[in-house]
Amino acid sequence: MEHLALYSELSLIDFCNRISVLFELPEFVFDCENETEWGESEKDYLHINVSRPYETGTLQEWDDTVPDGCNLGISITKSEIKRAEIKEIGKLVANEFNTTVYYHRTWLKPGHNIKREVIIEPNNK
Repeated sequence: MEHLALYSELSLIDFCNRISVLFELPEFVFDCENETEWGESEKDYLHINVSRPYETGTLQEWDDTVPDGCNLGISITKSEIKRAEIKEIGKLVANEFNTTVYYHRTWLKPGHNIKREVIIEPNNK
């Protein structure tokens, strides 16, 4: 599972609707709990989860690899995904929302992660 993070002022629904169009995904399904709201969509081999905690800094409390200032986390699951594909996905998101996207972590299994420090800028920055 690969993890991206970014900042956006959009609501979770508006953000996910644009992601759905960008990646030609079915409509997102939304849910929430005490600290966060999220949306999920899946198509064939690709599963995307977008999480937006209610309070600033919560993503960083949960995961110390999330850069400061990020308020949205995107988890991407795809069988046999390559780092280059994640960077391409990050670039599409960066360009769509005109914001910096951080590829900050790869989850391998419980307790086993690889910290990433890839910064993906939009084309017009």
